[in-house]
Amino acid sequence: MKDSIVGLTLGIRYTRSFRIPDISGEIIDHIIYNDDSPFDSKLFPRIQENSNREKILFHPETNEYLRINTDDIILGIEINEDFDKKYEWLKNDVLSYFQNILFVKFGLKNIKRIGIIFSHKTKKDKKIDEIVKKISANNISDAENVNISFSKKSAAQEGIFRKGVKDFQNTIYNFEDMGESMQVRLDYQYYYEPVVEDLRQCFIKKVLEGAEQFLVNNFYTWLNEQE
Repeated sequence: MKDSIVGLTLGIRYTRSFRIPDISGEIIDHIIYNDDSPFDSKLFPRIQENSNREKILFHPETNEYLRINTDDIILGIEINEDFDKKYEWLKNDVLSYFQNILFVKFGLKNIKRIGIIFSHKTKKDKKIDEIVKKISANNISDAENVNISFSKKSAAQEGIFRKGVKDFQNTIYNFEDMGESMQVRLDYQYYYEPVVEDLRQCFIKKVLEGAEQFLVNNFYTWLNEQE
């Protein structure tokens, strides 16, 4: 299943800060031009700003981007049968830069959530049609543009690193009919309750390691059981 991963999305949500749009230009300069950054202008040659003053770094010929707004930093990268290499880069280079340099330098604090989305492109599964038939009492067959999504909340095992807290993980499962293929996404989210002021105290690398373990040991195992 790892070979069918086509994209990764990493999101870090912090308490809303209205100062971010005012300093987003400085943040972007650091991301693109600083020697400590794992990014550069070749990866993100274009910049745009939307109506909400969100800055978006992107490449027009790929699906890769980095979005910065009052609530989040969100990074989207493509996977071309190189998941292990890109995931190591994400865990080591990107996270090190975020937590030790970028978030410290620009005072990005009070982390609420870390999320990682694993996006897959697979063959269309006939079981999707069977689900639609069942919930429609056999009144609908050969349905098009089917989109099924559900979530599961559970206590976070990583919470052992933070005593006396209510941290939890939420996993969102999404199956979307794309015609001849199907997009399958696992969204693994770790919530901090209460929020953590400093990203360096969020054991974020352990969260991403836990996300990959959940992907392989839980998500893929469950999918294989449906064969």
